[in-house]
Amino acid sequence: MAMASIQGHNDSVLLSLEPGDQVEFERGIYSHWGVYIGDGYVIHLASVDGQGFSKAEKAVIRKDKIKDVAKNCRMNKNNSKKEKHRLKAYSKSEIVKRATSQLGKTGYNLIASNCEHFASWCCYDIEISDQVTEGIELTAKAAHMFFNWLLEKSE
Repeated sequence: MAMASIQGHNDSVLLSLEPGDQVEFERGIYSHWGVYIGDGYVIHLASVDGQGFSKAEKAVIRKDKIKDVAKNCRMNKNNSKKEKHRLKAYSKSEIVKRATSQLGKTGYNLIASNCEHFASWCCYDIEISDQVTEGIELTAKAAHMFFNWLLEKSE
């Protein structure tokens, strides 16, 4: 998608956001997640410098301008876990309070405590990462196929 097209898309998404919405930032093979708190800001789990996770243990819950987090990537409002997992969401104002209460908290674990887990916790009080679940399921299917292939080959 061309840069101008991404910027137009993101501007449109930003206009549709309400404080308390989950925001998904498409990063290619994964998505980054945060909670929109209004006035063009998002709270998310990111590296201390906001640049990447080369030092994941230094990850922190931080407040940044949503356009700085989006950079050159598409962003989308994504409150789909409510329907997908049949969850009851907190009120939008409570979601913002929950996100704000975590500012400065540190720690990161890809499998158990990532940015998607954080956004999910703010909204539903349960840490869910569909990306992790889908990745584990895909890995299990690939391993199953591989071992079946090995068994067939040895017969």
